[in-house]
Amino acid sequence: MNKPICVQCETEFRMEVAGIYVTEMFQKNKEVYKLWSADLWKCPICDTRIVFGFGNKPCVHHADEDEMKAKLKEIQDGGHMVIRNLELTGRGIDG
Repeated sequence: MNKPICVQCETEFRMEVAGIYVTEMFQKNKEVYKLWSADLWKCPICDTRIVFGFGNKPCVHHADEDEMKAKLKEIQDGGHMVIRNLELTGRGIDG
């Protein structure tokens, strides 16, 4: 079994959105270093959401700032969700 389980509810998460993107930041969360493809999953009972099912490699890695901005714009213009991975600031998905 390779599905995430909600510890609180003891049930399997369900995929909410397939094909979202997650940025991996650096320079004190001011620049995007890598862009990952993943899926957004949600607990059907408590509505906790997690990102799961990352690819083996990032979609974009170590691109220059203009190239990364263009790729992010293309993704967002296509209607895809982009989650900013801001671990150091403690901000979450909606942050």
